[in-house]
Amino acid sequence: MMIEKNENKIITATLADIYLQQGYIEKALEIYEKLVKKDPDNDFYRKRCAALKKELKERQRPGIFKKILTKKIW
Repeated sequence: MMIEKNENKIITATLADIYLQQGYIEKALEIYEKLVKKDPDNDFYRKRCAALKKELKERQRPGIFKKILTKKIW
């Protein structure tokens, strides 16, 4: 019996938290976004999405050392 990729996926906050513990912020955010769609009144899910989006945005900023290294000093 073959199972389609998206068939029988279990989407829970626990799974998202496991992804977070493993460092997979994007996957955790994807799950929380799906949970928000299923339960738009859930304040916890919405806050977690906002926090994860902020974390991803912060990670995309160039670090101070990268700025220093790219600055011409001579």
